[in-house]
Amino acid sequence: MKTKWRSLMNIATVCLFPVCICAQSSMEFQSGTTIEVTTGADICADTITINGSYSGGGTQCGGALPIELVSFTASMNKKNVVLTWQTATEVNNYGFEIEKKSMKDELRSMKWEQVGFVEGSGTTPSPKQYSFVDKNVNTGKYLYRLKQIDRDGKFIYSHEAEVTIAAPKEFSLLQNYPNPFNPTTVINYQLPISGHVTLKVFDPLGREMTTLVNEMKEAGKHSVQLDATLFGNGISSKGGYASGIYFYQLVTGEKTIVKKMVLIK
Repeated sequence: MKTKWRSLMNIATVCLFPVCICAQSSMEFQSGTTIEVTTGADICADTITINGSYSGGGTQCGGALPIELVSFTASMNKKNVVLTWQTATEVNNYGFEIEKKSMKDELRSMKWEQVGFVEGSGTTPSPKQYSFVDKNVNTGKYLYRLKQIDRDGKFIYSHEAEVTIAAPKEFSLLQNYPNPFNPTTVINYQLPISGHVTLKVFDPLGREMTTLVNEMKEAGKHSVQLDATLFGNGISSKGGYASGIYFYQLVTGEKTIVKKMVLIK
């Protein structure tokens, strides 16, 4: 049997027939590795990451492996990343921390961050289905993994699932919703590339009522809320905001888009 392994700390013991792999702290097996453990042998470490698959009758530090993970996948639904996974069996499974890592710079990847938690099923011999939705994810490439936590505090990582959120192909400004509105509405826009963006609101005479955006923005889809109560004086003789037609203008680089909206008091 050929077993690839990469230790994160000093290795105390490695013996392959029967398999007995022990580490003082933690151990990570490279992607695609198959770990075959004979009955009675152990894989021992405080934490173990298995990016390939595990089979056999061995144990983890003298106890049964907390779960048997059948699948773990990531898919896109608009700006949301949907994670789904299935277990065949579970032993003392407290739950799953969902971790994400941005790959903006592939030569220097970002750190893992926790984005959610899903409660486990404790101990069960039956298959279980789980899911988690990471909402409103920005454009880019990401890795996701599960940190399965035992009820006694031990944990093990799943393999990684990769997903890429592509930037929009066109520069666009969508119609505000609701329209007509009073006093708030939402304006959505999308950028094919990153750049400095301004989004302003004007009255019919060209007077600037408010600036909603004036900063660098990443490529992708963006949303901002307009509150007409912040318009201030000048459009109504009594001050505040007045009913009527207004215009909102999006500018980035050499591109400008203007749309109109209707405010009703």
